[in-house]
Amino acid sequence: MSNYQGKVVLVTAAGAGIGSATAEGFARRGARVMLSDINAAAGEATTERLREEGFDVRFLRADATEEADVEALVRKTVETFGALHVAANVVGDAHRDASGPEFHQQSLESWEHTQAVSLRSVFLSMKHEIAYMIDHGGGAICNVTSLAALLYVGASGAAYAAAKAGVVRLTKFASVSYADRGVRVNCIAPGVTPTEAYNKAGAEMGQMVIDHLLPFQPIKRVIATSEQADAIAWLCSADAGMVTGHVLPVDGGWTAR
Repeated sequence: MSNYQGKVVLVTAAGAGIGSATAEGFARRGARVMLSDINAAAGEATTERLREEGFDVRFLRADATEEADVEALVRKTVETFGALHVAANVVGDAHRDASGPEFHQQSLESWEHTQAVSLRSVFLSMKHEIAYMIDHGGGAICNVTSLAALLYVGASGAAYAAAKAGVVRLTKFASVSYADRGVRVNCIAPGVTPTEAYNKAGAEMGQMVIDHLLPFQPIKRVIATSEQADAIAWLCSADAGMVTGHVLPVDGGWTAR
């Protein structure tokens, strides 16, 4: 397990799912962690649970699609902990887009919502994280994309696939642009990882989505959020010091087909 003693980590969408597991994973590795989420109740609950275990964590509510919120989040992280070494940008939402109308029937409102939550949030987060890092010795960033960015996934709609493909390109662009200034940028592409998002349309619908996707995954079991968090922690660690611009599928072999 990578050691993050003395490191400061910022995690978005940390109230639940992969974000919550990521915040916990960094905390258990010794990091001081700033958690953020648009859902204050969920974020505060996760933070309180980790603080009860003795971890040095804080929470700040922020809407990652709003630049003022993101700028304030990075500033508050530095003010609270004195630095920012690592960021995990986990925000994303397919709910309004997934399993909905066909591409030619999709509303502009749905398209723009998905682009904002799944792509604009990553752009804004990286913009302000990198601005700090390049003036303070560098750092490491991991974004969360999707298999829908790499191949056709019928349960994901066009807007989500396009937004997550944008995350891949932003990751690669930033990785080259800032490599000589000490900032590494990678992303993971999760396979079938049940989170609260799967159940937004109801537990039965969430299970139907899992049942539909799992046959495409050679390792025929769902992936734990902690396994995605482990991949993020590795990519941001010194053990991956020469890894940048990489898209790591944590997908049970799906993309190897």
